[in-house]
Amino acid sequence: QLQDEVQEQLKRLEKGKVVPDLIKELKRRKLVTKEKVIWYSLKKGPEFVVKRKTLATDVTREHLKSGDWKDLEFKDYNYEAQGQPIAIGYSQPLLEVREAIQNIFLEMGFSEMPTNMFVESSFWNFDALFQPQQHPARDSHDTFFLKAPATTTQLPDDYLEKVKQVHQSGGYGSKGYGYDWKRDEAEKNLLRTHTTAVSARMLYKLAQEEHFAPNS
Repeated sequence: QLQDEVQEQLKRLEKGKVVPDLIKELKRRKLVTKEKVIWYSLKKGPEFVVKRKTLATDVTREHLKSGDWKDLEFKDYNYEAQGQPIAIGYSQPLLEVREAIQNIFLEMGFSEMPTNMFVESSFWNFDALFQPQQHPARDSHDTFFLKAPATTTQLPDDYLEKVKQVHQSGGYGSKGYGYDWKRDEAEKNLLRTHTTAVSARMLYKLAQEEHFAPNS
């Protein structure tokens, strides 16, 4: 009796009897193909319900009024969740340009002048910039003067005398204003009205150095 050996091999393979050499031979003869089958096993979990129930996230006025908050199931809080994004502004284009120019000068070795002294004397704010003491900008309705301390005595006498001379009778190519300059007016403290006062202070400070050289 003839026996179909190939058929017997296929039956054994169908029953799960795997012989590696046999599979290679059958694949070569295209009698079998390799397929990947994935099986999943599903079963009811401890929280299985026929109908989905929406969990509460907040206690509302209606819950408190009706009293059903006692029977509510609340959703667990995720304390690691990210909050709502904060609405913030964006950089102003002119400020970005200013910062770019500022960085260029800093990289070249320039340094910034300190502008955090907001209380200034009238001398540096006005007189050192050769603004006459009767100028309208020095009136109380245009400038905020301090009551305490109302004045300062920390002024460089040598430079103050030169500024006084230019105001009264001129100098360095100027004719001056021709008025009686008063030190009491120059000593009045005020809220700095511009940063050019800082420039005047810095130029005087640099002039006192024996050898001045920019930062490298």
